[in-house]
Amino acid sequence: MDVNPLCIILVKNGSRGDRLLFRYPYSVDTTLETKAKTVLFRDAASVAIVNLIDHHEDKRPNPYSLINEGNKLTSLVAHTSNISNGKLVGFSDKVMSNLFAVKSELCDSKFELKVNDVRFVGHPVRLDPSTTHSQPHDKRKSSTIILFNIVFALKATLNHDVVNCYHDLSMRLGLALRHEEYRCQFLSSEAKIMLAAHDEASQLPEDGQVSPFQLILNRSLLARHLRQAYEELCGSGIVQLRLNKWIEVSFCLPQKVHHSLANGRPVDCEGLLRGLQTLKPYHTLLLLVERSELLHTLSPDASQALWRLLHVEESHLTPFFTLAADADLTLTQVLMLVGHLVYWGKATIIYPVCSTNVYALSPNAPTIINSQLAENFSEQFPGSSLHAVMAEFSLPTSLSDKCHPITSPHQQQEQVQQILWLLTHGLLQQLHTYVYLAPPSYDGDGGRAGGRETGGACQLGSHGTSSPASTSIPTPTVHEPPPLSSEPSFLAPHSQCNNHPDITRDALHNAVVQLSQPASESDLGSVCSDERSPSPGINLSTTPEDSVHLLDAVLSPVEKDMVMRVEAARNPEDLKLFAKLCVYFRGHHHLEEMMYRVNLRRSTLLQLIDKFRQVLITCQHPDDSITLSTNTK
Repeated sequence: MDVNPLCIILVKNGSRGDRLLFRYPYSVDTTLETKAKTVLFRDAASVAIVNLIDHHEDKRPNPYSLINEGNKLTSLVAHTSNISNGKLVGFSDKVMSNLFAVKSELCDSKFELKVNDVRFVGHPVRLDPSTTHSQPHDKRKSSTIILFNIVFALKATLNHDVVNCYHDLSMRLGLALRHEEYRCQFLSSEAKIMLAAHDEASQLPEDGQVSPFQLILNRSLLARHLRQAYEELCGSGIVQLRLNKWIEVSFCLPQKVHHSLANGRPVDCEGLLRGLQTLKPYHTLLLLVERSELLHTLSPDASQALWRLLHVEESHLTPFFTLAADADLTLTQVLMLVGHLVYWGKATIIYPVCSTNVYALSPNAPTIINSQLAENFSEQFPGSSLHAVMAEFSLPTSLSDKCHPITSPHQQQEQVQQILWLLTHGLLQQLHTYVYLAPPSYDGDGGRAGGRETGGACQLGSHGTSSPASTSIPTPTVHEPPPLSSEPSFLAPHSQCNNHPDITRDALHNAVVQLSQPASESDLGSVCSDERSPSPGINLSTTPEDSVHLLDAVLSPVEKDMVMRVEAARNPEDLKLFAKLCVYFRGHHHLEEMMYRVNLRRSTLLQLIDKFRQVLITCQHPDDSITLSTNTK
């Protein structure tokens, strides 16, 4: 959907009445008005000639003739739309000044008006004549402007989140302009220039008439600011201007910015914001623009914390908690700064790149042969074909499978850079492994009832075919990702708690809190690699009886009985670790999150899943919390 504005309008109301000071663009309306005046003049001349002929010929009209109202119906239909070639038409300056110069009671609040297929949104700002920041010896007269309104004309079919963004920009521009009016009467001086241009244009002869808005653009700095805002909204969706060379106004239209990043698909701004609230310390950021270019666009008074964060090299290999330590920032600061970068379309969220990551081709990846992306890829990596690289990820593939030991370090580095390029352009998505506790059923004789054998496959609802876990974690075919919930199912009260009358709700809550408590940042081991052993953050000093009590707190009697039948449950150490991890075996947490929360190595976790493969099944699908580009409508 096209979210570009149709027009930007500046209206003022003062002691001399309301007046439209400036509008942009204006060329289409001027041409139409000129044509309309010409047509009216010609029609009037034709009517006069016809009347003159009728008068000379003395012909009386036929009293039985029918009145042809086709022209009237056609004219009514033609004026039901006020949009022509993406521009606003059909509104005169006087009509818009009457509509947008609102009463004082409506100032400092959202203004919204819908006329036909156009929606006007603005934020009227009232000026206090007694408020001024000028020096006492300043002899400038007080302003006669009571209020002003910067209005954006939009298509009426746009979503309300887009309308709210334009209202935010109108409010930002209005507040900055009011500040400059109080500081140096910037608005009053610019309004005088605009009114003088209107008067001058109205006094020009007919053969030398020009648009007053063209004169205003040549003489008024404020008009050029408004034109810059309009053009940047229609271009990149990011507005960066310094009003009166003093106040910086920055604005991002996320629907415009992320529309291009999502390969033309509509973007839900609310979904994007919800995704930013789910960032985890083990995530990291991937810059979508060059680091030097991003640093160059920062203003001189930008946050020093942002400068330090951007100066950390190889950020795509480092999780957030390590980035915070390297940049000498708190984890909260890093998450807030990363949220700003993602919102402005300068970065995206990924899991740190490592050899165990599994990637697959994005379902929205363009596969056109002669595309601009293919040309850009060939320029970035000479001798390589984009479609050949994309074909390698038609099936889920890990980095360890691509980086063979016989390849040179230079080739491995190039392969990693190619994957980063694909991630930057949204052509790849990472698949994470989720674990489900699904114990098989037994008959009364202790044998298995059903067709599931040890090491066999089972059907996991409608989520696709899943295979039992093994050391290598095979990749099943997933047709539809299972629904993810921000709250695990075991936290919600259900009938399982009624099966244990001796366990109170407080005891269950304490057990869940103890199991789901993440390790501290100082005790974090290696989440992205198996090279380092975990720090002593995991405590396996509990007794077997404590492990059984923990299983009672989070498992039903049937589930507990099936788990205790597994041969690995006879090993106290394996049972303790399973009891600590079983709260994550509901399909809501992937392996990387388990490794972070329990401070465990990947190899240890995979070994445990393999030992309890009789009651555990795995599946792979993307992590929706970091797949921000999937938050579309």
